[in-house]
Amino acid sequence: MRLISTLLIAGLLTACAADPAKIQNVAEVESDRLSPPSVPLSSFAAFELADMVYSETVLAEEKKVAEADEFQENLRVKLDPLLSGWNASPQEGASGTLSIQPSLRHLKIVSGGARFWAGAFAGDSYIDMDLVLVNKDSGDVVANIPIRRDADAMAGGWSVGKSDQNLDQYVTSIVHEYLSRNY
Repeated sequence: MRLISTLLIAGLLTACAADPAKIQNVAEVESDRLSPPSVPLSSFAAFELADMVYSETVLAEEKKVAEADEFQENLRVKLDPLLSGWNASPQEGASGTLSIQPSLRHLKIVSGGARFWAGAFAGDSYIDMDLVLVNKDSGDVVANIPIRRDADAMAGGWSVGKSDQNLDQYVTSIVHEYLSRNY
């Protein structure tokens, strides 16, 4: 009986791990819903990712700042190869610099320990941010895209926090897909 219980728990935890195909599918669906920028991103010759701006509600809690720092690093890791490729080979006739400015409004990531002890009663996890694309030369806003993604409390409870911990992968993939589609 103990072996069966152990195998069931291991299977459940494995099933809750972030599936790259599912993450990509969600990124595609979500980026389809977002408004395109006012100009194609390929019209820019250079691209930079600015540091993420944290709202006062994020800055008010040390734990949220640490989670936001981790999210910002994951976003940078996801976008740096894309932007490096674009910077290395700009399109013919492209000019100017596009500044990608993420702004984090709200963030709550329920910890695995809280999920273990409180389950769904620990509440939803969520990331709520604005992705602002600015023509650095003129100061014109090319796009201001709100991105919000939730990890449901019940899913978090059943996965013992795995769906909470995967949330940043979903958001960074949505941002990557949006930028790629609009290049």
